Amino acid sequence: MNQKMSTGEMQKHLNQLSEERKLSDKQTDDYKKSISEEIKKYKQSQIVNNDLVEKKYSLWERILRTLGMN
Repeated sequence: MNQKMSTGEMQKHLNQLSEERKLSDKQTDDYKKSISEEIKKYKQSQIVNNDLVEKKYSLWERILRTLGMN
C-alpha cells in the first residue's frame, strides 16, 4: 500500500501547489482591496461603534443647568 512517486511527479505536484497558493493569495488581496473600498465609501459620521461619552460638568455648571440658565 506504500506508493512511491517519482521526483518528476513530486515536482509537478509541488508546482501545482505553488500556483494554487499564488492564486489564493491574489484572490485574498483582491478581496481585501474590495472590502477596503467598500468601507471607505461610508461617511465617518455613519460609523458608530463606540460608547457615548458624557460631558463632565463642574458643580457650578450643574447648578446653572438645573436652574435652566445655561
